[in-house]
Amino acid sequence: MKDKDYILTKQMFENIERLSKKPLRESEEDKESSIAITNDPRFGQNVLQNQIEAFRKSVSGGAKFADENNDDAESNPLVFYPKSGNLVFTGSIPNLSGLRFQFSLNDVTNAPYIFVDGLALTEDVINILNKLSGYYKNWRESWQSSTDLLDKLKKEQS
Repeated sequence: MKDKDYILTKQMFENIERLSKKPLRESEEDKESSIAITNDPRFGQNVLQNQIEAFRKSVSGGAKFADENNDDAESNPLVFYPKSGNLVFTGSIPNLSGLRFQFSLNDVTNAPYIFVDGLALTEDVINILNKLSGYYKNWRESWQSSTDLLDKLKKEQS
């Protein structure tokens, strides 16, 4: 089991090296039509809060997420891009050297992105990174299997 964890973690860090430290975002054209998914009842019952609580319960209780910002959808933790049909979830885990993570529903790598400087790769860190990766897979499957909200939002923007 440790060999598998090592290989997965090594692959994850190799992918990180290929990325810039800046989180991925949609193009400027898509940014104009981005929609922040919040706790507003039009999205369902506490959609954002449920996402945050599930993440904290599964990965790291100390995870931090941006506050809802109605003026700038891009600065919210859960953002939908109707033009591309993509959903992006971002946050950070401060006790892991301020590690920032980003989930993208439509990403071809089928893996979360992390952005961090100077993180010691201890067994505890590897454990959390494996939880992060596992949670991403569940998050993605969940959103892909229940696309009602995303389909509705996409139609509203058309």
